[in-house]
Amino acid sequence: MNSNKALRMSPYGEFLGIELDSVGEGKAHCSIKLQPQHLNTGGRVHGGVLTSLADTAAGVAVRSIRPEGKLSVTTDLSIAFIRPPQGSSLEAVAEVIHAGRQLLRTEIAIYSDSKLVAKTTATFMLIDAAQPV
Repeated sequence: MNSNKALRMSPYGEFLGIELDSVGEGKAHCSIKLQPQHLNTGGRVHGGVLTSLADTAAGVAVRSIRPEGKLSVTTDLSIAFIRPPQGSSLEAVAEVIHAGRQLLRTEIAIYSDSKLVAKTTATFMLIDAAQPV
């Protein structure tokens, strides 16, 4: 299995400003401080920011238990927006709920000001590290 010490934020996550707050065996907590570039033209958090945060947190949770020599790619992601975020930051809590030989299923909850704003599920497929993505 992968060493949690080696986990770091992806370049895309860094670009968005996502922080890796904590990681455990099949679990991850990520957050983002909202900036003007995270908003849509209506002044609300863009849905893509929420989706990217969910995918990033789930990916970290998967990487924490992914076998050495393997990469993981998202094969499916579904998000339900519950309420518009009202705070100045978002927090994502991700957990691997099923780890098979090739597919890993995750659940992610996104919070703003301690209120649930989105629920997400994502599936990841394991591929060989030498295999092109």
